[in-house]
Amino acid sequence: MSRMKIGIEQILKIMLFSVPEQLLPKTEMLCEVEGVHIIRPKILGKSEEAEKRYLFVDRPTECFLWYYQSSQVTNKSLQNIMMWIYDPENAGPDELYNNASYPSVNSRSITRQFLSMGEDPLVVSGISFEVYYPEVNKREGIWKVQIPHKKRNIFLFIKGNSVAFQDCFIAPCSILMTYMKHNFSENSGDLPITTNTKENILFDWASCFPAAVVTISYWETLYSNDAFNTSQKIRVPPNMLTDEERRNVQDVNLLEEGIVFLTAGSLYLKRNDDFIKLDQRFKIPPNIIGTETRSWCWPDYAPREGLELSEIVLWTETEVLLGYTNLRFFSLIQLEELLDILNFNQDDKNLFSIHLAAYTSHPTGISLMIAHKLKGSQNNVLYLAFYNEDTYKWELQDFLMSFSSNKKLNTQFLYTALPNFVIWDDTTVYYSYQNYSKHGFLRTSVGEENLSDIASGSHIHQVFIDYFGNGVIKMYNNIMLYFKTDVTDVALLHEWVDKMDNTVILINPSGELFLANLNYGRAKLSEYPLLLELYSSTYEEDSHCPYILFQSNVYLSNIHLDKRDELTFWCEVIYPENFGVHSIVETYGPDILKEERFVQYEIALGICTKNLTVTFYQRIDYEAVNNYSKLQDEHTGHVMIQLRPSQFAKTCPLSNQAIHVFVGCYPKRHIVLKGYEENECNNREFDYIIKKQFLRGNPSEHKHVHYNISEYGCPLNIYMFENFHPVLQLYDGNKFIEDIEVNFIIWEIYERIDFSYSLSMHSAGCVNEAQTWKSMIKENKDLPIEKVWGPENYKNCFSFSTGKPGDLSQPYEIINSSNNNKIIWKNRQIGFYVFRAKIIDPNYSFCELTATFAIETFGMLPKTDPILVLLIMLFLILFIFICLLISYFHYLKMFRKFIYEPTLQSKHKYKHSIRQHTL
Repeated sequence: MSRMKIGIEQILKIMLFSVPEQLLPKTEMLCEVEGVHIIRPKILGKSEEAEKRYLFVDRPTECFLWYYQSSQVTNKSLQNIMMWIYDPENAGPDELYNNASYPSVNSRSITRQFLSMGEDPLVVSGISFEVYYPEVNKREGIWKVQIPHKKRNIFLFIKGNSVAFQDCFIAPCSILMTYMKHNFSENSGDLPITTNTKENILFDWASCFPAAVVTISYWETLYSNDAFNTSQKIRVPPNMLTDEERRNVQDVNLLEEGIVFLTAGSLYLKRNDDFIKLDQRFKIPPNIIGTETRSWCWPDYAPREGLELSEIVLWTETEVLLGYTNLRFFSLIQLEELLDILNFNQDDKNLFSIHLAAYTSHPTGISLMIAHKLKGSQNNVLYLAFYNEDTYKWELQDFLMSFSSNKKLNTQFLYTALPNFVIWDDTTVYYSYQNYSKHGFLRTSVGEENLSDIASGSHIHQVFIDYFGNGVIKMYNNIMLYFKTDVTDVALLHEWVDKMDNTVILINPSGELFLANLNYGRAKLSEYPLLLELYSSTYEEDSHCPYILFQSNVYLSNIHLDKRDELTFWCEVIYPENFGVHSIVETYGPDILKEERFVQYEIALGICTKNLTVTFYQRIDYEAVNNYSKLQDEHTGHVMIQLRPSQFAKTCPLSNQAIHVFVGCYPKRHIVLKGYEENECNNREFDYIIKKQFLRGNPSEHKHVHYNISEYGCPLNIYMFENFHPVLQLYDGNKFIEDIEVNFIIWEIYERIDFSYSLSMHSAGCVNEAQTWKSMIKENKDLPIEKVWGPENYKNCFSFSTGKPGDLSQPYEIINSSNNNKIIWKNRQIGFYVFRAKIIDPNYSFCELTATFAIETFGMLPKTDPILVLLIMLFLILFIFICLLISYFHYLKMFRKFIYEPTLQSKHKYKHSIRQHTL
């Protein structure tokens, strides 16, 4: 309702633009009857009727809205979101104008009422579907949540419970986040950098952060982090550019490093604290004629490790360059080399030039439009070539187009699975749909290709296309035309702003369109209700949507499929009887997926419903093949799936959806030992020794090992007489997927071999001798131990057709969840083992899945060397004997000194005394 009020006020303002703004009335309309109503202002003193609009009014069940306020957490990569519920008919002024910091009194009361009835909202990522749980402050009537700064969090939805108050629910709310923050410095002597004419406005926004925008007008360059709720002027130091270069910018691009300007064939970069020229120091030639950044966001796109996508493409007439993060630029290809790759005629290479480059709807796709000048003609022929940043391959497309040599072309690819795109000059728009099978010029309602004819002679300024296929062609005089994916004609929309205003179409933080008025270097915003204007403009036309509803359970998302995964979705179309509409599911890319379809159909009261369920999957057996790696490569890739109805019209609701399916190894997929990460210990490093008799290969010395807990984690403590059965778990990032049931192997990374297995080959059910570490190392002597055995050479022992008979009493060295094979500690002593587990089932995953874990056995102390014990005992006996001997002589000496000798002396004295007495 609040949006409706703002729209009506703006409509009346356009209808009465000759009236001073301060005299405009504040307009509010209350409609008690559902349906289509005609509205027009009544102008006193004028006999002619003013322009009318058709206003669509229904009785919605969603009367309340979510209000959110977003701010960045200081010094952290977090966005703080505060939200509450408000009634647009009774909201505070700050809430209606989107600058409220806290809820109004009425909104606080409504929020508390919903809280008492069980309202508990969630914030959900529209790309990854990750859920964030806000915390409630009942006293203030608000919820708060912190969202990490990630590209997959640019589209968020606030979803509440199905709670009704006075028979009204809360409408879901979408949020468009931006985390690209620049704070450009400005000195007092800096000068503005502008375009050369008032009507020419250049602009760019970051594909993953569309609320971060830069615009260049005749007056100023403006930058905004929040879709022009606030903005700052961007100026450059004097003497860096000539007046001609500074006042005649040809293009602008917004990168994470700053703002890139193209003027006079050279590139300049405005960073937060300086302004530099991007020249030969950055491997950039001086004659650049065009630059382009990505139109669509690909958060967390990483089909394989090591792949980095470029963020900007540059070109001259004879060379294409790609730019990456941290200002790294590289030459992609020279035109002469490209013509050789594409097998063009060698005789007239001088007549070819690079006219245009752009990013396609494929994450790794770059399109190059090559102009061929025809001798004796004013027209050129345009060829189209695609480059894949993943495969490094060029491919010439089945596309040709003739255009005037004095025209400058622009292009944009639509967000679709098939390579759909539009090319435009100043008066016409050329479309190519459904993989080049449907093409031509967009036409007006009377069949004219020249769109200036219905725009009072004005030329095309901007072509805006959103993720859902809605397109708006904005002329320099602000007349706007609407088109849609797969639609071949345009609809003239009502005038919305003054023809003399200098505007550009942008997206606000709620994901809705708005017009930024940049007159005199100041940004002024106005909402633009595109669908409301479209329905009003086409109401009198004989244009009816052939279906009532087209929907599916597919959202804006990238999907990864591994070997065992399946993708199942449904799409449903509801239409009036006898229209014969059905759902179309198309694929584009390598033919690596099989599909199954199931259709359900029902009809009731003249309304037909068709539901199509589609399952995509792979059924390739990779076991015991001779070319495992090659077979894997042949069945991995990026497949785009497009859903659309078989019939459509401009007034139809959402009618085009695309799914990007990446078949292969998901880089964040990994395995862990169950319970290992929860194990706690003192975070320390230590050293230990593995005795040589416990090592593989009979080494001559003991092995000294340094164990780093931060790398391998805390070891599990296991009693040495207790057998151990490891259980592995599969994760995608931090998301648990499943307990792994398939075969895996383990080995001690420091080559300990003093352990065995509880199962023998016979008890495991083998009919032939199973693979073992000893046999695999013997077969692959030149490979490191982590490469000798894996899914590429795994063979099971349960078939007579594989393997050979042998000794089945050997230990069975393969573990899975069902065979209950356990590790036995052969050395009944305290020990320390660092194991690595590896999945060897060739049909489990495209990834090489390994996990490392440590085990410390405890119980009996290690046995001592018997020779050493004997030597110590002999030494102790000898030592004791010597001590006893020394003690004997010592005590003998003491006995003689203190007992024997004094006694002897006393006897002599006694005899002497008797002799004297006798005498």
